[in-house]
Amino acid sequence: MKAMLPLLILFLLCAVVSAHAAGEYRTVEIESLKITMDSEWVAQGAPGYLPVRFDITNLGDSRAIEIVGQGTRWFNFSGMGGESFDVRRTLRLNRGDRLRLTIPVPVFADNENIQFQIRERGRLLEAFNYSGFRSGMSFDDSAVLIVADPGSAFGAMASSWLREVKARYYPGTVPHKMDFILDPARLPDNWLGFTSLRAVLIGPKEWEQLSEVQKNGLLTWTACGGDLMFVDGDLKALFHERQNRPAGKWEDKESAPERYFFGHIHFPKSTDVEARGLAQILSAARVMVQDSSYALPANRAADWGQVTERGFRLAIPGVNGVQARAYLAILILFSLLIGPINYVFLWRSGQQVLLVLTVPLISGLFIAVLAGYAVAGEGFGVRGRAATFTILDQVTKQAATRATVSLYAAGMAPTGGMRFPRDMAVYPIGTDGTGSRQQQSVDLTDAQRFSAGIIQARSPSNFEEIGFRPARERLSFTTDGDGVSVINGLGATVTQLFYRDGGKMLTIGGPLRAGEKGILQPGPVNAPEVFLSAQLSPQKLHDIMSNQADGSYLAVLERSPFWEPGLSKIDERGSLHLVLGYRGAEP
Repeated sequence: MKAMLPLLILFLLCAVVSAHAAGEYRTVEIESLKITMDSEWVAQGAPGYLPVRFDITNLGDSRAIEIVGQGTRWFNFSGMGGESFDVRRTLRLNRGDRLRLTIPVPVFADNENIQFQIRERGRLLEAFNYSGFRSGMSFDDSAVLIVADPGSAFGAMASSWLREVKARYYPGTVPHKMDFILDPARLPDNWLGFTSLRAVLIGPKEWEQLSEVQKNGLLTWTACGGDLMFVDGDLKALFHERQNRPAGKWEDKESAPERYFFGHIHFPKSTDVEARGLAQILSAARVMVQDSSYALPANRAADWGQVTERGFRLAIPGVNGVQARAYLAILILFSLLIGPINYVFLWRSGQQVLLVLTVPLISGLFIAVLAGYAVAGEGFGVRGRAATFTILDQVTKQAATRATVSLYAAGMAPTGGMRFPRDMAVYPIGTDGTGSRQQQSVDLTDAQRFSAGIIQARSPSNFEEIGFRPARERLSFTTDGDGVSVINGLGATVTQLFYRDGGKMLTIGGPLRAGEKGILQPGPVNAPEVFLSAQLSPQKLHDIMSNQADGSYLAVLERSPFWEPGLSKIDERGSLHLVLGYRGAEP
């Protein structure tokens, strides 16, 4: 037994190390398919997505294969076992096709484990190892990704920058690194995979090694709120032509961060990172970016995960939550009637044999009563409330949108679940703000379709959205003598408009429908603050209202063309759709 003790200790230490490993990198050849699966990534991060990269070459005949990821997520102190989830995507490959893609796996619990398989016509071709990820971490405890070739000079220098995981997360183990270095060629081609990171560091040489798809992915993540740290770089290397830069305040300073839609681009020097340490550089960046309401990772926001007492993130007018007492009273009455009352009545009349008839009849009656009560009291359809904020750049024709959404499906849940664009970040936060406890199923074949995991009948459904897309919507301003007119090309009715020009504030006198022309009128400089202070989340909009630049406008829309609700029809109640638009030059 004593001889076995050293081996046992060695086995336990290896188990600890493997538990901290972040994925695998493996190539297999099976039935005329060459498949490389790369799930190596940071070991812990914030709620968001985990990127699993595939490189698949088909050397055989045309075929359709399915990539299936199945896993389990755990929530600390939930008092329940793990919740299962799956993510899948079907690929159609012709002979000689080579496809590189990233599967973004939603992560938001305290821990997630997932295994990927390759299937064809329901038959298992290959199963990869399980990968673990410690998700749900705070902003400060989320990892940083450093994009560098480990064999390069920059990679050698960056290896000394990695921070260690705090001991409280893995007590009694050998300290290991929180951050991760990844070769440029292995970077995801989808921005969703960066959403769980604290920041991304990359140098000019590494930037030039990226493909255009990878560059766009990093810039999209930055536009959606990320902190991109371009070490020893400058703005011109990212945007070769000035007209490709988004509108706003661009100062071209070497050290000052530049705002990029919801995110920021920082320009630290490698010598400073080496001297001060990465932790100090991140702390300084956090101080310079004072407004974090719309920054990534998403749980940086001060109100992240806050829900009302009825389980809604945003209270929906006319929806008071599930009528639990009424349903409970009906169920108690049903239990008494179908059980003791039914039995005693038939026993006294000597007709107990009729139980085989009365039990299904009473059951059918109460099913009808429950259905009738639900329909009479709530009807059908989905009611919802959303608070959306969009930054629209009319120069580059791009828009970034953040949305907080609460839904209530009366009667029954929508058939087919919810459908979002494949490149939109969706955060199901559940009824307690920490994440949905439902079994989750996501299909990425044609879109990002949640057949389960977000919405269910007669229950509060809450989620956050982040998206970035091309946008041709615009407001066109024209100066006519001393007056200014505007044509609404936003595709929705503008109910309020605040246009800042030359230090003056101009507004409209009433609603301006899509395609209509209106005349702006002078208004008080603090008009946006007065109006928005009474709206949803005024604290999140304070920085936006107090720093509105000349040549920009704030428009409140009746409905937002920039928001993807996930359903074809929603009865919106009390929503707020706000657009911060940068006018730029008129066409």
